[in-house]
Amino acid sequence: MELLNKILIANRGEIALRIIRSAKKLSIKTVVIYAESEKEADYVFLADEAVSLGEGDLASTFLNIEKIIQIAISTNSQAIHPGYGFLSESTAFAKACEEHQIIFIGPRSEVLELMGSKPAAKLLAESLGIPVAFSHKIDSDGTLPDENQISFPVLIKASYGGGGKGMELVQNYQELKDKVDKSSRIALNYFGNGELFIEQFIQMARHVEVQILGDNLHNIIHLYERECSIQRNHQKIIEEAPAIFLSPDLRQRILSAALTLGKAVAYSGAGTVEFLVDESGNFFFMEMNPRIQVEHAVTEQITGIDIVSEQFRIASGFQLSVSQDEVKLTGHSIELRVYAENPTTNFTPSTTPLLWVNIPENPFLRVESDINSNQATKNQFDPLLIKLIGTATDRKTAIVLLREQIKNLNIIGPETNTKYLETILDHSEYLENKISVEFCKENHKNLIDSYSTKSDVPGLGYLIAYSILIGYLKQIKAESADPWKYLGYWRLSSLAIPLSIDGEIYSVYLNLRENPDPAFNLNGIKTEFRIENQTINSAEIVINKQARRISAIFENEYLLRLSLENIQHLILFPGILKKYPEIIGRSEDESNLDKGEIKSPLHGKILEINVKENQIVKKGDLLMVIEAMKSENRILSPRDARVKKIAVIVGSQVTDRMPLIFLEE
Repeated sequence: MELLNKILIANRGEIALRIIRSAKKLSIKTVVIYAESEKEADYVFLADEAVSLGEGDLASTFLNIEKIIQIAISTNSQAIHPGYGFLSESTAFAKACEEHQIIFIGPRSEVLELMGSKPAAKLLAESLGIPVAFSHKIDSDGTLPDENQISFPVLIKASYGGGGKGMELVQNYQELKDKVDKSSRIALNYFGNGELFIEQFIQMARHVEVQILGDNLHNIIHLYERECSIQRNHQKIIEEAPAIFLSPDLRQRILSAALTLGKAVAYSGAGTVEFLVDESGNFFFMEMNPRIQVEHAVTEQITGIDIVSEQFRIASGFQLSVSQDEVKLTGHSIELRVYAENPTTNFTPSTTPLLWVNIPENPFLRVESDINSNQATKNQFDPLLIKLIGTATDRKTAIVLLREQIKNLNIIGPETNTKYLETILDHSEYLENKISVEFCKENHKNLIDSYSTKSDVPGLGYLIAYSILIGYLKQIKAESADPWKYLGYWRLSSLAIPLSIDGEIYSVYLNLRENPDPAFNLNGIKTEFRIENQTINSAEIVINKQARRISAIFENEYLLRLSLENIQHLILFPGILKKYPEIIGRSEDESNLDKGEIKSPLHGKILEINVKENQIVKKGDLLMVIEAMKSENRILSPRDARVKKIAVIVGSQVTDRMPLIFLEE
């Protein structure tokens, strides 16, 4: 018996890189597929072979079963690893692999069919004596159960998918009827099946999931549990392992339930059995994800087991490399998911290209990402940018590590949720581990309020100091160990310079000659600063013995985009300031509104148009829905108006700032 020698990875991004990494350790050759928009991605270059899927949306690229199977055949790939998302839970895909004698790195198609259907999985769990919350399947024609059969609130959920896609919390029967069509459409779009069910909503529940591994020789083990209660819009953003709130008895009952379910279906491969735990310590089976999870890294960190390598062993016909008694827990691990999204606008995906990111380095920090910091990147499929996994001896120390490291990301380009994550890590309820799946919803306002307003620029002195470094100090000899010894200065026409920082002009007096450290005066206050650890697009600025890392990139000769502790700033230098009042006198959005022009806030596809020409609309009325990067984004009317012209149709692909609708008084 031998290990697989060549596999095709039916996925992209960081999970493709993760699979390649384990494959290389085992000398397994890899083939990747890519959409033309991502032909420069790192995973494309790091694989042994790469085949283009062409241009287009998900249906014509990463969800195109026939095309992917043909690529596997033409490249002589023995097996296909589906990663997570996309086709990872598709019974049709697994069956297509089986029909063409290609090994599907995951459970058998009949197990996928059973566990992929959440209502069917619940019935199985219930038959095994595992506690299950009330649920009810919605008929394919959309017929709902009688109102008196339902105890509200309930969740609408997709029967064949996860990640919060299509999930809606509804409080009454009318709301249920109103939202079923939308949820079904989303489920069909992302999972190829629009079937839904409703499930009892357990208030203040905690989300616990158990990682299991099973081989084809009837061995099945657990790798303990993870807690995934920190979620926004039903999507996990912070996961940790182990779930330390569990008592020993409750932990054992949950682990046993997961193994019971896995053994009942002779599960093979990596899978996750998910539960909800209520405030009284009762637990309920929720679903099983028959694939590797986004958050698998935290389990790897505390067990030392490479889950992807185990998947390769299982698919090759070997038994698991460890027994249950050999699985030991060490320390605590927490994962942060950094998304390109704007939390202040209900987490709308940000499609601005990534210009720069400072990836922190620490021996206890694991970074999972497909970001190449040396090139601008733009992703049409998924807003996930980077995962930071911090591991320490205990939860408190892991939190401290991540609080320190996330501040140094300094992403330039898209809006991100980094400040949102920082605020969660600082929140007293999170620190005290008093959380539930409703944490983000219950604390939304104070988490959003953490976003500093640009009018009250935090760390203003650091921004000015970095501007002086970039604009007025000149590197002469890079080989010198002391930056100030090789820093010179440009000839200045005046000791006073104007700097525009986020639209506000500051008069700064430079003092670069008289002291060993450079200095500046602002509003009569002198500030000395020191430069340390300078790289091409980044440096640490030290003021009053406190160092902050800043990253920046020039958009043109005068305009600098800068990030300090994950807040982005725009700095204009003197050469453009004489024209600056004309530029900033009216924002583009305001002028567009005056003209009645509603532009797309992002790249995407028009899913719905909810108005007609000449229709009267009120402020806040829904105009249309745009799908972008696995999210639906609602375009609302900014005022009372009449619809003068609709510039797009359903199905149109739109770009950022593209006109959508014209309004008139």
